[in-house]
Amino acid sequence: MPDLVCRLLPGLAAAGPGDSDNPAATDPSFSSGTEPKTEPERQTAYIFRPVALKKVAHHPDGVLWPRLQPGGSEALPVVLLEVQMHADRRFHRRLGAETFRLLQQHEEVAHLQVLVLLAHRRLALGTSQPLLLRRFLEHDVTWVDLAALARRPDLDPLLALLTLPVQKEPALGPCAQRILTLRPDLIELIVPILSERFQGLSPSQIMATLGISKDFWRHTRAFQDILAEGRQEGRELGHEEGRRREASALASRLLERRCGSIDASTGSRIEALSLPQLEELALALLDFRGAQDLQTWLEQLES
Repeated sequence: MPDLVCRLLPGLAAAGPGDSDNPAATDPSFSSGTEPKTEPERQTAYIFRPVALKKVAHHPDGVLWPRLQPGGSEALPVVLLEVQMHADRRFHRRLGAETFRLLQQHEEVAHLQVLVLLAHRRLALGTSQPLLLRRFLEHDVTWVDLAALARRPDLDPLLALLTLPVQKEPALGPCAQRILTLRPDLIELIVPILSERFQGLSPSQIMATLGISKDFWRHTRAFQDILAEGRQEGRELGHEEGRRREASALASRLLERRCGSIDASTGSRIEALSLPQLEELALALLDFRGAQDLQTWLEQLES
C-alpha cells in the first residue's frame, strides 16, 4: 500500500511499481523461488511511519506590518526580518519553518516577503538542502550582504547605519561621523549598535575611541524633550537664571534615567552648580553606571 504514492506523484513513477528494472515492482508476486511472496514479505520502495511534529517556538528578529493594510499588499507586503551575523548550519531550515509557521498562525497575511541581513554571504547556514527548501531560499528570500553594502560609496545614512556591525575598524569612525554629519539624530541608534560591538566600553568611551564629539548627544530625543521643558521653566524665571534652571532640570532628568532616584542632599548639590558645570555634567553622565559615579564626579568637582 505505501507504494501507491509512486502512482500518484508523476516524478516517482519510474521508481515505483512500474519500474521495468525492478521485477518486484513490475510483478507484485515475483520471487526468486517457485512460490509467490506473501504480502508481508514483498520488498517495497516505501514504508509507512507516523511522525508527530512537535510545536517549536520561533522568534524572528522582527516582523514589519504595513500600517494601513495589516495583511500586506503587493506594494507593501508584510516583511519577515532576520539578521544573521554568525554561522549556523540549521539557519536555512529554521527560516523555512518560521516563515510557514507565520503564515499558519496569521491567516490575514496575504503578501509576505522574507528579508535576511547577513554579515557576508560566506556564512555557513546549511548544506544538503532538499529541493523544496532550496527553491524557497533562492526564489522567495531576499539576501542582503552587509559587507558588500559597506563597500558602496555615498550610502544613504540609514543604509550606512546597517553596515556599522561589519565595518572594518579603520573605516568605522569615519563611517559613523559621516552618518552623524548628515543625520545627527541617529546618535540614539548608533550608540546601542556600537555598544554591542565594543562591549565593556561606556557610550562616552566609544564616542571618544571613534572621534565622535559628545555634542552629538544633544540631538537625542530625550535630551531635546527635557531641554524643551527646561526652556519653558526658564522663560518664567528670567534669562540667566532661567538658563541655569533649564540646565539643572536637564541634568536631573537625565540622571534619574541613568542612576535612578536622587536623594534630597544630592539634588541640592546639583541645583547649586553653575551653568557651565551643569552642561558638563549632562555630558559626563554618559559614563555613569550608577549613583556612586555621580557622587564621585561631584566630589572631584568640589575638591
